[in-house]
Amino acid sequence: MLLRTLATTTVLLVVYGLRPVDRPTDAVLALLAIGLVLLVLLLVWQVRSVVRSPYPVLRAVEAFVTAAVLFVVLFATGYAALSESGPDAFSEPLDRVAALYFTMTVLATVGFGDIVPVTHTARIVTTVQMVAGLAFVGLVGREFLAAVQRAHAPDPPAAPAPPDETDVTP
Repeated sequence: MLLRTLATTTVLLVVYGLRPVDRPTDAVLALLAIGLVLLVLLLVWQVRSVVRSPYPVLRAVEAFVTAAVLFVVLFATGYAALSESGPDAFSEPLDRVAALYFTMTVLATVGFGDIVPVTHTARIVTTVQMVAGLAFVGLVGREFLAAVQRAHAPDPPAAPAPPDETDVTP
């Protein structure tokens, strides 16, 4: 599972690094919204897979890491595309590395202040990332922990069999 997580992370980052991001702002926002919806659907599927897994703790860690990397790549792609379509969107133009760095500083709530959103669109996307990041860490983390607990919970005791009505023993 560790190798699969590493491979998935590598593929996501390579695709992020190679994919063109020169799209108009409206297309970027639409793709970001679609990506977030797909991420939510992926999370629902992953929580279910944790409960059914023979190794729920490992599966939960794998699922959480994969989803977190996808979350970061989605927003980094959005920031890079926003900067590409309007270099004044941030305090400095963002290449892919700077967009990834900015995404991580927002997600980690560090906010060094070296890169800041300037336009309304960039500020809105950054605010959405802040709220989504808090929800991701809090709600998604809680759901994966609950899924692990459900997977480890003992099976409920079987209900007693109903009395046999044909038995007339006194």
